[in-house]
Amino acid sequence: MTLPMVQFEQVGKLYGSHRVLDDLSFSVSAGEKLALIGASGSGKTTILRILMTLETIQEGAIAINGRPLANSAIAALNHRKQAAHLHEIRRDIGMVFQHFNLFPHMTVFRNIMLAPMLTQKVTESDAKATAMALLEMVGLQNKASAYPAELSGGQKQRVAIARALALKPKVMLFDEVTSALDPELVEEVLNVLRKLAVETDMTMLLVTHEMSFARDFADRVLFLDGGRIVEEGPPEEIFRNPKQDRTKVFLKKIVAAGLSI
Repeated sequence: MTLPMVQFEQVGKLYGSHRVLDDLSFSVSAGEKLALIGASGSGKTTILRILMTLETIQEGAIAINGRPLANSAIAALNHRKQAAHLHEIRRDIGMVFQHFNLFPHMTVFRNIMLAPMLTQKVTESDAKATAMALLEMVGLQNKASAYPAELSGGQKQRVAIARALALKPKVMLFDEVTSALDPELVEEVLNVLRKLAVETDMTMLLVTHEMSFARDFADRVLFLDGGRIVEEGPPEEIFRNPKQDRTKVFLKKIVAAGLSI
């Protein structure tokens, strides 16, 4: 039996007394493209931040490709052992954030090369070759020597995607990667994600408000509300024939806002 690439088991996440994730359980198969949708505050981005070890959990367990990322045993380790363990597991995970987070003092080329050289001991020549191949993939090979301030928002986000891919993760996380972009720049970033979905076997988790894109991109959709999964299923089923009233209300609001599904 093939292990899930991502496994959440009865995960609880609290900020003080506020419960952000509530007894959350789901799994993602290797190579699966999963879209996480829901209103702001439903827990979508928190899931990604936990996978990146930017947040901790208070309850439950999480595993990546059968290896524990978070559970009571890991929480009990001393700081040094815990940090070493999480560093090793996190090598399999890459994330692209809303606001690019590029190093402004480095060229596009150096932004992509840096992490593999520092964390994976990749040689400079190999890092250069990988960076150029990734820039070609995202359509920015002519911007290798540019600095982030010289790029449009869409170009910055495509560089951020290339930088995350340079570490060759098994799992890629995308957190509202078009939300900070002007409308005319959104499609160029979505086209890169479409290409990744078709041409790679990476497992991908996507948080988005772009419902029409989620429908085309995802193998499966999870609709969250209050830190729980309200409904899940294939995109056509969720968007065209939702079963739960809360899902129906959410999608009606999306349509009322002038967004397509």
